[in-house]
Amino acid sequence: MPLRPRSDAASPRKKSSDGMDLGTRALVLGAGSLALSWVPLLNIIAFLAAMMAVAFGLLARWPTGWLTREEPNTRRALWGVVLGGLAIVVFVVTAVRYSAL
Repeated sequence: MPLRPRSDAASPRKKSSDGMDLGTRALVLGAGSLALSWVPLLNIIAFLAAMMAVAFGLLARWPTGWLTREEPNTRRALWGVVLGGLAIVVFVVTAVRYSAL
């Protein structure tokens, strides 16, 4: 018995893009950067991820939708900006603390 491909009606449809929207990217990067900003050598990578989280979050909350055709998740974008900003503050505090030792 040969296998038949599923019809388009039977398979669930995804969004127009296969990846995450900007709000979700901001949230993931913000949470990851906050988790890594406490580690001495990894906090440099966390700082860059926090900057990207803030940028993605602000772009997702931009009033015009010129970046993507689908509606971004603005609540996740806001949390991404908040977590990214908090990670930047933690990076600065830990960088000053580690440089004083």
